[in-house]
Amino acid sequence: MTMADPYTPEKSKALFGNSHMSTVMLEIASLEDETFSPKQIIDRTGLLGSVVHPLIHRLTDAGQIEYLGRGADGKAKIYRVRHTHIWDAMKKYADGVDDELAKRAS
Repeated sequence: MTMADPYTPEKSKALFGNSHMSTVMLEIASLEDETFSPKQIIDRTGLLGSVVHPLIHRLTDAGQIEYLGRGADGKAKIYRVRHTHIWDAMKKYADGVDDELAKRAS
């Protein structure tokens, strides 16, 4: 199940300066593995690559994720989540989003 939060683009923009950053961060935080490719995030969020790639670069520049190199296919860029408090906060936020979505559905 994806944790993307389509209900808070305004909150995301206010907090991160981008309407889609919280969606990307929630997806990264929800991954079972600590490594991922931008394509995984694109597929899970439905956002365009032209939206996701710059946000991944911003997260890399901010020290929240790190670039590991190319995948086995030689094409996919692979990143790893760095253990910082922001990811704990995003997971807690995602739990709240899931609770809110469940309330709205009932």
